[in-house]
Amino acid sequence: MFSQNGLGLDDVLLVPSASDVLPNEIDISTQVAENMTLSIPVVGATRFATVANAIDFAKEGTLAILPVQLSTPENVTKIKQLDNQYLVGVSVEAADNVDELVQTGADVVQVLPTDNQNFLVKNISEIKSSFNALPVWFGPVDDLEIAKQSLLAGADTIIIGTTAGQPLQHTVTTVMNFAEQAAKVDKSVILGSDIQYTGDVVKALAAGAVATMIDEKMITDSVSDNLFQISGGLRSGMGYTGSDNVETLRQKAQFVQITSAGLTESHPHDIASIKAAPNYHHV
Repeated sequence: MFSQNGLGLDDVLLVPSASDVLPNEIDISTQVAENMTLSIPVVGATRFATVANAIDFAKEGTLAILPVQLSTPENVTKIKQLDNQYLVGVSVEAADNVDELVQTGADVVQVLPTDNQNFLVKNISEIKSSFNALPVWFGPVDDLEIAKQSLLAGADTIIIGTTAGQPLQHTVTTVMNFAEQAAKVDKSVILGSDIQYTGDVVKALAAGAVATMIDEKMITDSVSDNLFQISGGLRSGMGYTGSDNVETLRQKAQFVQITSAGLTESHPHDIASIKAAPNYHHV
């Protein structure tokens, strides 16, 4: 879609397309693993997740990834006991305690990065050899070479982001590059940072991600209220491109580069707001 000139989410807009798709007919579910489909392409970010909001995400048909300190068999069991169909995600720094987490019902394991790449590859390989059908996610990572090694070791999905919590550089271009590499081995990517607005989710999906991670920038009210808002925004944005499902959006969407003035113009402006959207703070 673009030459390698490094474009961020605020540098692009989606090109509109003729559409006869009605918003209520648009399917916003997304397949994140061979045996796992989320009702909405957003996941609670690891650093943001608590047991309580992991339950709230699960109620909405998606999941949150618990941070390491909360990724315990007890917490996995607690969520599964509420409803065995709830999806539960955990994060680990090593392969040591994965067995018990999986046995108690963990549906996704996110392997966190380490400075020792050999140790990281060993972790991923051990988990996949023991639990071949388990979706193993790796990240956050913004180094494409490390991502490639992780994919070859058996990771199913790469979480694109920075470990220091800093904004990702050239987000759209980065997602495109990572998604291209992942597709070569029939794997996928999730954008794990920088999402502030529903439009960012749509752009990330269009760039090649199967989902995005969200945190307090998007979840400023109850999870159900915010996901309702996100669902509506997704259907609106996808309809704008003529896409009736996430896969079509990823395949057919096109971007156009814009200026900072164009970005301002693309946000709501010159209107009287009766009630602000809970996560919208654009100035």
